[in-house]
Amino acid sequence: MKLVFREYLASLRERDELDVVLPDLLSELGFNVISRPSTGPRQFGVDVAAVSPAVDSEQKLYLFTIKQGDLTRAEWDAVPQGVRTSINEIIDVYIPKRISSQYESLKIVICLCFGGIVKEAVRDNLTGLISRLTNDRISFEEWNGDYMAGLLAAGLLQHQHVSKTLQSRFQKSIAMLDEPDVSVHHFTALIEGLVKGDNLEVSQRLATLRQMYICLSVLFVWARTQENLEAPYRASELVILRAWELVKGDIEAASTGHKHIGLTFSELVDLHTKIWAEQMEVKILPLTAKRDALASSVYSHSAVDISLKLFDTLGRIAVRGLWLLWPHLETDDLRVLEASEVPKEASRLARHLVELINNNRALFSPIADEQVIEISCALMFLSMMSDWRSHAQEYCGELLNYYRFNFTQHHGYPTIHSSYQELIRHPQARTEEYRMQHTKGSALIPIMLLWATLAGETEASEHFARFVRSEMKHCNHQLWMPGPDTEAVLYRGDPSHGLVLCDIPITADGAAARNILVRECSEEGHYTDLSTIRLGHWPVFVMACRHSRLPLPPQLWFPLIMREEPVQSPVADTWQPTLGTLQAHSAYWFSRRASADLRSDGDKTIHFVLSPKWENGTSE
Repeated sequence: MKLVFREYLASLRERDELDVVLPDLLSELGFNVISRPSTGPRQFGVDVAAVSPAVDSEQKLYLFTIKQGDLTRAEWDAVPQGVRTSINEIIDVYIPKRISSQYESLKIVICLCFGGIVKEAVRDNLTGLISRLTNDRISFEEWNGDYMAGLLAAGLLQHQHVSKTLQSRFQKSIAMLDEPDVSVHHFTALIEGLVKGDNLEVSQRLATLRQMYICLSVLFVWARTQENLEAPYRASELVILRAWELVKGDIEAASTGHKHIGLTFSELVDLHTKIWAEQMEVKILPLTAKRDALASSVYSHSAVDISLKLFDTLGRIAVRGLWLLWPHLETDDLRVLEASEVPKEASRLARHLVELINNNRALFSPIADEQVIEISCALMFLSMMSDWRSHAQEYCGELLNYYRFNFTQHHGYPTIHSSYQELIRHPQARTEEYRMQHTKGSALIPIMLLWATLAGETEASEHFARFVRSEMKHCNHQLWMPGPDTEAVLYRGDPSHGLVLCDIPITADGAAARNILVRECSEEGHYTDLSTIRLGHWPVFVMACRHSRLPLPPQLWFPLIMREEPVQSPVADTWQPTLGTLQAHSAYWFSRRASADLRSDGDKTIHFVLSPKWENGTSE
């Protein structure tokens, strides 16, 4: 474990990495951190200030100056950030003028913190300076990478008394970074072990949150060295969701301990952002403007593999875009932002998203109905910016055309199944029976139609509505909604919960579906009770839906497509809402695991018709 941490510390960058890990390590060691790194004002050589725990009834004030990697002659004499300059600024300015009166009586330790080691070429310079400046009040300590690695190895998991098995899982997750599925499997076991520990007290939950942060940071830095960031990206989503479930009760509390939890959770989100940027900014976004560059970069000749990877990339970019827009909403309700309100980074990301779609035509032909999740994320992101809403509508218009063509040709139309084994063989037959079996239900069709009719009826929506009436009478158009059991299991990746709104009418102008959703979304329900919604962290909810492979519910995105004066439709007037509980053994579109059929009868009863392998079918 010490070797793992030593290599990790040696690879950390000074800014936003080593200076973020050090305060958490100090807190775990019992230090009271009184000053953290900041950008903007001069720090006069001090990156972190902390008061040590009492030793023989005496506390000391530690002033840390942090440098990346090894200390070389270049780092020693660099201007203005060299070690010698930092030490002189601490002596000349920080100690006389910046120390608070409550700490003036404490002895001072200037601690030189390096991710690596002190090179021999500069050792004598450092020793001479320390000897000259040491006195009764001021002393020096050297924390190199090897020393801090020992602190991490000895103290990182001590609060939970984690077994050797979980420590082994951590090591295996790093060793198997070239096999992301295996690496994430082991890392998931580690996180589950930390979360299931004794976390009754605030201090215990805070310690667990810090441990999760450092473990993820270690995984990320090792993966960055190997230039394979798939495992840490997926692990970062998992960690945020499990961390939210652990500390959601502390986020809105006001005590000092709860505030520290909020700060550490924010650092965890920042780490996820760094991992995203390292992977997407460097490797993916530069290729979006080139025709089929990303599609041809998928290491497979299978159209299924290309589709899965492209839609996954679409979702990752869109979710990052939603995080960028989140701070610019004054309330928790989503709305369309004017051009002056949109940050430049979000507009730049929207441009890359549109280029990705237009230059990779596979994104017009989803192969699985559950790819509506990534499509919805992209539509939400584009629709929240006035300058990009038209692109969302145009994308859905093309999706409708491609869906109709592929269905008619018995080729590559979206199936209700999502297992790789099913997708790789789809379609196995060009028969009506097979096609009906694989399109029994759809959450994709209502989403496509609603966004395609943002500005009213179009030629594409009119053709598609006639197509649905003639060719897809067997299909149950539906939308997923949170249920009373959603909050308890959503952040664990369990998809077997919630409600489904069935028999959404498909019309050329989308008015009938909109009128229905106006009624459904105006009622207070289980959606508003979700912790991520109640506490204003809806991007975490989007991340949870995507992680659990659940469609985004209409309560989240409907304000973006709602018209001020819905047009009444005869279909909407006669439609009766039907809600079905998605039980663990009978979840439908969700019938990616089961070939199930949800249909609404006149008595408003939903019948679950299950395939033979599902023996415990119910109807309610």
